[in-house]
Amino acid sequence: MHIIATTSRSGLNNDTGFQEFLAESGFPFVPRNRRSLEILLQENQADGVVIWHNEGPVLFNGQDKFFFHPSMAKNRLSAYRKHGTKDPFINACQLEDGDSLLDCTLGLGADAIVASYFTPRGLVMGLESSPVIALVVKWGMGLYNSQLKWLDEAIKRIKVVNSEHYEFLSGLADNSFDIVYFDPMFRQALLKSQAISPLRSLANPLPLDLRAIEQACRVARKRVVIKERAAGTELQRLGCSTIISGKHRKIAFGIIRVGE
Repeated sequence: MHIIATTSRSGLNNDTGFQEFLAESGFPFVPRNRRSLEILLQENQADGVVIWHNEGPVLFNGQDKFFFHPSMAKNRLSAYRKHGTKDPFINACQLEDGDSLLDCTLGLGADAIVASYFTPRGLVMGLESSPVIALVVKWGMGLYNSQLKWLDEAIKRIKVVNSEHYEFLSGLADNSFDIVYFDPMFRQALLKSQAISPLRSLANPLPLDLRAIEQACRVARKRVVIKERAAGTELQRLGCSTIISGKHRKIAFGIIRVGE
């Protein structure tokens, strides 16, 4: 996949962050020179272009733009802070402050952000197999500023790693994380979302492999948690001993307890 990088029409070529992004990504820099993004893609025969902004990089694939934003994490955490609303994901993980959580399917990182908020003294690491998605999210998280200290701190604590999850899990020692989490739902979203549509064209569409679940059970100290559609038998196929779903919820959490 051929990805190029450029700036907004206003420039920012000499921005230190942009130079560091180029060095890390290896994406070739193409001067904007007031050209449209469509023309840049066509002239360079590129599959996508990353546009650098002070607020973070934006990926354009010819139709849609993708950039980091906290998605529903902000709403979920606001509901908890204002009304004490329990988060189903945190409940499924039984996450406590000081725990370490490995999110094997990071995407935009909404669940990772919520986890990071609830374990400020712990560790939240997110794996993303797509190099360009990982870079856009990593740098977007680093530059994000909502002026809400509790949200910004949670986002910036997350460690983003570009890796396929089976390969990464296989290289970890036993009991490396308290919780290992999978959320392949964004690959087959329940609702159409313009914000994540570029993810679907870049993400790995394959269902979870039982070999990855075996590795996750070896790596987790407490439990493996998988989010899926409430309908269907995917969670049973993956060996979940407990399935949690609300009466009217479209999603469910499958749990494999390994530390009991």
